Amino acid sequence: MAAFDDGAAFLLGRLGPPRMGLVLGSGFSRLADALGAGERIPYENIPGFPARRAQRHGDGVAAADIGGACVWIFLGRLHTYEGLDALAAGHPVGVLAAAGAAAVVLTCAAGGLREGDRPGDFAILTDHINLLGDDPIRRIPPDRRDPEFLDLQHVYDRGLAAAWRDAARRFDVPLRDGVLAALPGPCYETRAEVRMLRAIGADLASMSVVPEAILASYLRVRVAAIACISNRGAGLGAGEAIAHDDVLGVVESAVGRGAPFFLDGLSAMLI
Repeated sequence: MAAFDDGAAFLLGRLGPPRMGLVLGSGFSRLADALGAGERIPYENIPGFPARRAQRHGDGVAAADIGGACVWIFLGRLHTYEGLDALAAGHPVGVLAAAGAAAVVLTCAAGGLREGDRPGDFAILTDHINLLGDDPIRRIPPDRRDPEFLDLQHVYDRGLAAAWRDAARRFDVPLRDGVLAALPGPCYETRAEVRMLRAIGADLASMSVVPEAILASYLRVRVAAIACISNRGAGLGAGEAIAHDDVLGVVESAVGRGAPFFLDGLSAMLI
């Protein structure tokens, strides 16, 4: 798609061609250093990149060499709660596809909706429920869509998910399967909303991932998505408040401990 070509060409000239991409969500930024990422290119310097308002998650693109392969790492996710539409929120994946990447790993912090969920554990996504009220494909004019109507039965690649499960077993990292409900934010869910989400089949809740996953599927980029359970959903714990600083702290700690697991999982995807 032409909207992504200028950014892809710019990054190709600075970083080299990517085999794969990695999008780092809230609390995951330290993973870039653990993977040996190079100098960060600010989003504002990349042609065509949407302007973003939330700066806490980091901001820019870097490259890391993993097993001899170039991996582009996007630090600072674009969210619809920043006033962006779903296609703009998926822009990093569009740039990756235009640059020739074959796969992407999406990460996020998520509220755990199962009774036994523990903050700091991880989940590999097998499906999602899109409650954002938007879809990146809807933003593409119908006469330019190919396909016009996208089948979403296999958004999350089963082979890649299996590779991550194997990595989790090797490093003794708690990793369950999960169905993510994507909500628009920026508010966390109410207790009633958590009951609704559980009733319709979700066991994770977040404000991201789905726009990128849908766009990646449309652009024929394989997707693996990993959530760090940052808190228990409202009404499932002891009634403690859910605060963003606490969410970040839980994820940062879990990612710090799990860095070897992530390196192994990424390496397995490149085989």
